[in-house]
Amino acid sequence: MKSLKNLCATVVITFATLTPASAWWMSSDTGMSLSVGAGSYLLNNEIQRAARASRKGASGGVSTAQLARTGFHRNGSMAALNMLVGYYPPAQRPQIRQGFLELHRQYPQVARQLGVPTNDVATGLASFLAGAYMAYNNQNVSNSHVKPLANQLRRALAAERDFAQVTDAEKQRMYDATVMLGMLMATTQVQLQRQPDPMLEAQMRQLGKEMIEGFLKVDASRLRITSSGMHIV
Repeated sequence: MKSLKNLCATVVITFATLTPASAWWMSSDTGMSLSVGAGSYLLNNEIQRAARASRKGASGGVSTAQLARTGFHRNGSMAALNMLVGYYPPAQRPQIRQGFLELHRQYPQVARQLGVPTNDVATGLASFLAGAYMAYNNQNVSNSHVKPLANQLRRALAAERDFAQVTDAEKQRMYDATVMLGMLMATTQVQLQRQPDPMLEAQMRQLGKEMIEGFLKVDASRLRITSSGMHIV
């Protein structure tokens, strides 16, 4: 069975040419940036209830129009990229920017193979959580698990009344940040499978833990991602 880590393999090769072996991108502030960028809209009871209920295939009483709200029309903004790059020392920012841009450019190919739409907040969040889960557990997430996860998140967002007020620009900022961070965690985990590095693995586990717990407000060890989406055990 194909996995998200296999889909990211080509990205690893490209990304590795842009970065030194040391984990230049590791920063405790990066985890905080997710809370700043997305948490004000997305750390809510609906998503946590969806994780616990795991209602496979259920619409949750939301309409098709409501489900479509997680999508957005892109503009030329680089707000998410600028936010992430801004957490690093000035001397490193050109290299950091190029690395994140390459991950973002590669993502549509990954999304097509996963069967999820691009320019959709639920897709970005699913890829982010899958990447964080991979980082924390140092294991792959199957392709077949990502689409149900995205659908689960889409229903949760659609059920959140405040989400209807989120602008396309804000949705794009959330999507771009979660896609880039999710891809970074996933591709680094692929690299660890090929070239084990205990120190980097420990850093990744801590980063994945911070991302999961910052977003879901539950212990990272309780999260499971399966063929029916995410579950809190």
